[in-house]
Amino acid sequence: MPLLSLTVNNPATPLEKQHQESAIIHRALALAASDIRSAAGKKTSGNIVDTGGTVLGTWTYTPVASS
Repeated sequence: MPLLSLTVNNPATPLEKQHQESAIIHRALALAASDIRSAAGKKTSGNIVDTGGTVLGTWTYTPVASS
């Protein structure tokens, strides 16, 4: 059972270079980490929303620790 599942969507405009894709993944990971950390385990899922309201993906956290 995963502790964290994260999905990064393909951008609406196709990218030509892998470094562009990895930059989007890096941004999505940073945004998801910030959202998860700020909720201190109280939030178990969310959208990864970039500036301008662009949804980059989703994340789901399944807590297994008691506290």
